[in-house]
Amino acid sequence: MSKERPENLALAIHHGKDGAVRRLVDAYQDRLYSYALRLLRNHFDAQEVTQDAFLRAIRTLNLKYDEEKCRNLWLEPWLFRITRNLAYSRLRRRPVLEEQISDHAGQAAPLVLPSCALERLEATETQDALLKALDCMGSQARELIMLRFMEELRYSEIAEIVGASEVSVRGKVFRALRALRKLLAGSSGAAENSHSCRRSAPRRMKGRGLRPALSKLST
Repeated sequence: MSKERPENLALAIHHGKDGAVRRLVDAYQDRLYSYALRLLRNHFDAQEVTQDAFLRAIRTLNLKYDEEKCRNLWLEPWLFRITRNLAYSRLRRRPVLEEQISDHAGQAAPLVLPSCALERLEATETQDALLKALDCMGSQARELIMLRFMEELRYSEIAEIVGASEVSVRGKVFRALRALRKLLAGSSGAAENSHSCRRSAPRRMKGRGLRPALSKLST
């Protein structure tokens, strides 16, 4: 018996199939919201951007793309790219720098890793040390690490999302990992200056994990 092929949601929405929009939202809303929240550091903004991303995607699939384009669409990175563009557009409209965080409660939340991910970290690389190191990284490096190791996207998919070549993305991810390792190595000193680093938005780390990648880097 042949295995059933996964549904082409882009094509289903284009054809107006019952429940297709709901299936799209159910499949991607948590991931897109977490991605937007990490970029924006604001729950309300992340909710609005996620909603706008779905509205834009559905409108495009219904009204702008023809059947052939919907059939061949690389849906996942396309959705992430829409979300990314909307998030950065909102950041540019803010009256303060992106690197600043609000002091208001509820606008920033800590990243919480499950126990299965923490078990892959050495004793000297605790959850707190890893989170502080990620918080101290530049926004681009942190985003690439999130897309590669938390969303577990392929380099080709990340390249599609950020609008860069795959070769460029591979190099940037490698450099981001090296920077993260240096931050972890100096985490005791970083802890003394932790007030200068931001707290991350919540996102669970999935199976690939950072530790195996970090361990392969030369010191």
